[in-house]
Amino acid sequence: MQKIMQVHFNFLCRQDRANKKGESPVVLRIIFRRERRDIYTGLYCSPLEWDADQGMMYAKSKKCILFNQNLDLIRYKTIQLFDELKFSGIPFTMEDLVQKIKGNEEKPILLAVFLESRKEELQQRVLIDITPTTYEKYERVMRFALDFVQFEYKLKSYPLVQIDVRFLEKFFLYLRSVRKIGNNTSVKYLGAFRTLLMPAMHEGIIRKNPFLELKFKSKKVYKGYLTNEELTCIINADLKSVSLERVRDQFLFCCYTGLAYVDLGQLGKANIRKDNGGTYFIEKPRQKTGQLSIVPLIIPAIEILKKYSNSSDFRDFSWYVSTNQKINEQLKTIGRLSTVEKLLHFHLARHTFATTITLSNGVPIESVSSMLGHATIRQTQDYAKVVALKLTNDMKRVDLVYS
Repeated sequence: MQKIMQVHFNFLCRQDRANKKGESPVVLRIIFRRERRDIYTGLYCSPLEWDADQGMMYAKSKKCILFNQNLDLIRYKTIQLFDELKFSGIPFTMEDLVQKIKGNEEKPILLAVFLESRKEELQQRVLIDITPTTYEKYERVMRFALDFVQFEYKLKSYPLVQIDVRFLEKFFLYLRSVRKIGNNTSVKYLGAFRTLLMPAMHEGIIRKNPFLELKFKSKKVYKGYLTNEELTCIINADLKSVSLERVRDQFLFCCYTGLAYVDLGQLGKANIRKDNGGTYFIEKPRQKTGQLSIVPLIIPAIEILKKYSNSSDFRDFSWYVSTNQKINEQLKTIGRLSTVEKLLHFHLARHTFATTITLSNGVPIESVSSMLGHATIRQTQDYAKVVALKLTNDMKRVDLVYS
């Protein structure tokens, strides 16, 4: 490495470029990685006063001493500029060095400026090829990245060209320790950050893809769900609160339909249709992925909507959907009142639909995947593993009876 980074600086008097006064220009000759370049210093001297061996003027007068002092200053500044490139950790060429010495180097593109331009691009794509939820995720990652730069480097921004694997490792640690974000979510945020930086890597602003060296991976997470017994406990719980009852009904409705929180808030009469056989079903693109979800309504789901309809048509239902945070707080209360030991949260309803309501009752995994609006069946297979485990445990109890 040391040999590769060797550089030589010498001053030469170019006698072939003498001016009308007979003075020749003095150039700074750079030899770096077997390349040679001459840079004009703007200084001229008589060839008779030039010491070619020492690369300076013969010190015979005050004028010569001042001239040599200027050469020393140029040499000193040149070495400083070279060291800046050398210790930046970023690969550079002879041309980069020459432009830096001449003062013509491009100002580094800052992360904050780049992300702002990406933000504008993504805003224009909302509802075209990305969803509002996806845009919010990217916007959140941008905010986290800039907050991290301020936290770690005490800077408002950071040169885009200096983003490397070490930067990403520190960013991941920041998400996990400072932001208290889980491993899998942090991995997803790094994936979103990679997407944001992709244009910079394609254009060569970030010269080497630092994400290739990362070793962070998502960990398998057990997807909890409610059993039929636990659902019954929630249904029969004495809540004594209109607000809690509404949240319970909305939660149970999603247990029976698999709707996510954001899709529940968008659900309306136009999303509930009736086929020629008289079966009602929900037809709605998922907000998160844009995948069309078609879910036949079972009787318990219809009965819940009837409760909130002012007409004989249950599709005229109307209810207020609180914020996700508020609903999750109320679900904790509902869980305590219903004596269900599991921690209730709204997304648990979606897991319950996939396992207890559908897969455990023999609904094919392809159908469940379609109803959940999953982009690929791989996303649904984790639920199938849970059901398989449940069946195994059930059969163990049967085995005990006959043992």
